[in-house]
Order: sequence, then structure tokens, then C-alpha cells
Amino acid sequence: MLLYLILVAISVEQLNGWLLSRQVCYGELGCFSTDSPFRSLQRPLTLLPETPEAIGTEFLLYTRDNQTPDLEERLIAGDAKRLNSSHYVGSRPTKFIVHGFTHNIREQWVQNMITELLKAGDFNVIAVDWSGGAKLPYTQATANTRVVGAQIAQMIKYLMTETGAASTDMHIIGHSLGAHIGGYAGERISNMGRITALDPAEPYFENTDIVVRLDPTDADFVDVIHSDGSSILSLGLGLDQAVGHVDFYPNSGADQPGCDNSFWSKLGGTIWNAALLDKYGVEAAIGCSHTRAIEFFTESINSRCPFTAYPCKDYETFQTGSCLKSCQDGDCVRMGYHADKGTGRGSMYLMTQDAAPFCNYHYLLNITSSNLQKTARGKVSVSFTGDRGQVDTFQLTPEESTSIAPGDHLTKLIRTTSPLGTVKSLTVEFEKYQSLFAWVYTDNWKVGRAIVTSGEGNYTSYFCTSDATIYDTDSKVFAASPSAC
Repeated sequence: MLLYLILVAISVEQLNGWLLSRQVCYGELGCFSTDSPFRSLQRPLTLLPETPEAIGTEFLLYTRDNQTPDLEERLIAGDAKRLNSSHYVGSRPTKFIVHGFTHNIREQWVQNMITELLKAGDFNVIAVDWSGGAKLPYTQATANTRVVGAQIAQMIKYLMTETGAASTDMHIIGHSLGAHIGGYAGERISNMGRITALDPAEPYFENTDIVVRLDPTDADFVDVIHSDGSSILSLGLGLDQAVGHVDFYPNSGADQPGCDNSFWSKLGGTIWNAALLDKYGVEAAIGCSHTRAIEFFTESINSRCPFTAYPCKDYETFQTGSCLKSCQDGDCVRMGYHADKGTGRGSMYLMTQDAAPFCNYHYLLNITSSNLQKTARGKVSVSFTGDRGQVDTFQLTPEESTSIAPGDHLTKLIRTTSPLGTVKSLTVEFEKYQSLFAWVYTDNWKVGRAIVTSGEGNYTSYFCTSDATIYDTDSKVFAASPSAC
């Protein structure tokens, strides 16, 4: 399928372009060459961008005074009459929304994002439609991104000159190829305010020179949400490589929960829907994780849930819960719209729900097995209640036959859709594993102590259980202690 996307509709002229270094110039937009670094091992088939006329880029303005498509206003760089009669106000921050491969601004996600942005603030929102250049083959679309980036930079400079708009108030939000377009625009603007990259495209960009792809020098603040960072060989479409000041990796940054992530399901669904000429079916099959970054960002704009992300070595370490304490040091950052309000930098991790609303609150539970007990074997289940909510019973042990030795720590990172506040009570159940050799293990389990830590609220609840004994199929309720044990 990938080979098809790359090779379909290739002309003899394009084949010549791969073999020969060439250059094309488009007036004020500048010149574009296929020379290094745009020709590399990562980009073996390199094309020149098409003409601006062929790409047909349009800039459509939305404000609180004209929020719907029937009221949108087209802006053209150099057309002062059109600009002066529009609702554009230079003193307002400006948000550019840039779609990716095979998309256009009539996609529902673009309209949803416009609505949420204008609900959040009095902005100029400009949707950039380059759908004429975002078509197959993919290699041509990647080349066209360079021209679109130059066109956005040209528009920004024009708005700054004509209205007094500040470069620091410019914010480009780009998905997939649109993320790299943001980079091409930002590198041409001094003190570009912000670029938000929503699962930037991997093919032809990963591990390339910073001139070719988005990088932190393209704006004062570059934040990236990775949601489909698996290898392209497993049909992952997004970058795994960190390319921003802050790179968010929700659910590891690949294979999002709620999506069918198996290779064969994605491949089969893509081929089937392509045969039916069902664009949206193809996207649902192969692009579920790729478009999830859009959903995360859009939800984050006006959500009360903070989408807190934590600096950590990697996602596996994050799942142990050891990185939740980072928030106490002020290093956590909110993924999405509010990312620029944090001071943390680097790779950040978090978990989300499988479907909207996606935002989670994180809690770490740590129960220590008493040193006074014999080794037990079985299942431990827990539920707890806070002053603002509760968590239903869940299994703490990885298996129903888990061996629990004296002093063992049972830990689990838990996600909830609403904040619990300070945890006040903890219910612990023990069920002995029944087998032919069950007589070897004790019929009860002693709890040494328990700690529940909130990732968002910096709450820690201690449960000094005094080596309480829980018998097989029984449970006990523990109240929070006033201080650490």
C-alpha cells in the first residue's frame, strides 16, 4: 500500500527529476532545489514542488464575528482592499490551521478546531487549504509542502506589515504534512511565536536534516503530539523522533487505545476501502492513531481536565508510576493547547481514555506486603474513594496466581476520567489461587501499608494498615492516616 501511495501517478518527467538535481523559482516565494539535504537516503525519490497555481493554496479567515463557513473571508497576500474589509484585527493573536495529506479545510476536524479556538479566545483563525497540492502521489505532496510553507510565511509578513500584527502572536497548528509546513513557514519568520505539530508525518521526514523537517529552531515554542509513531513498516504514519521543545507521547505515542492497531487489520481495511473508493474508510482503517493527535489537541482547548504529561525516560518507566513526582518539581506540562504555559521541556508521557473525552487523571497506588507474613499466592483487588469521587474495583496483581512475598511492592498507575481529590478510604480484597499445590501457600495476606499519590493534585494519602490480615475471599476497608507511616 505504501509503495502504491508513493509510486502512483508518476510521470516520466518526475522520474527524470529523481535522477537529476534541479531547481525551480516562484517569484517572491523563492527557489526550491532537489539538491541535498532534500535528496538523501531518507528521500531517495525527490521531486520539485508544483507551481503555486497548481497547489491553489487559500487562506480562509474566521473570527467571533464570522465563525461559520458561509461567513468565511478569503485573504490574499498583497490584496489590501480585501484585508481591510475583512474582520482581521492585527492586535489579536492569529492561529493558522494546516491540514495534511489528502485532507482539506472542509474536514469536520478543521471546523471543530475553529469552533473550540474561538470559544477559548478572541482570535483570528486562518484555515489554510492546500488540498490541490496534498494529493497523490505522496512524494509530490511532500515537495509541495515547501511552497505552502513559503506562502504562509508570505501571508504572515504581509499581515505584520499591513496591520501591525506581531510575529510572536502567530501560532501554526499543523497535522501530518501540515506540521512540517509549519516548520517551513517558521524558518522564514524571525521570532515566530509557536508551532503545534499534530503527529507530524514520518515518511520522507524522519531522521532527515533539520532544514527538511520541523525542528525547535522554527519557532520560539514548538510542541509536538505523537500519536502514530510506529515504524512505517507496520503502517505507522507519524514521527517517533522528538522534534520540538516539548514532545508528548500519549499512550507511548503509537498504537492508540480504541484503534484497531494490528498490521493485518489496518492493511486489509485499507485495501478493501480503497477498492470501494471510500476515502474515509481508508482513513479509519490506517489513520485512526494518526488523527488521534487532532482529537487530543481539540479537546484540550476548553477542557477542564488538564492533560497533564510527565517527563520520563520512556513510556515503560512512566507506567511504573515513578515519574509522577515530577509535577512536584514543576516540570510537568499540559499536553495540547495549554502546553506553552508550562516550563518543562523534553519528552513527556501520559495516558488517555480509549474514546472521547480522552483526558485522564493519574493516580499511583503502592501497597507493601507485610514482612510478618508467609508467601501468599493469589489475586489482590482494590477500590478507593476520595472526597470528590471514587475508583471502582480493579485487579492490582498482574495475574490471579501472583506470588506475593514478604515486603513485596504491588504498584499500579491508574487513570480516571474525573478528579478524586484526596483519597480517604481504601478497600483491599484477597483471593487465594486454587490449585493442586494451594496448600503450600498461606490462606491469608497481610498488608504492611499503602500509599495513593495523585499525579495532578500533588495529593498523597497514607494508609497505615498495621499488618492487617485479609483472609481468602475477604476484604478490609482502611481509612487514610493523618501522616506518613
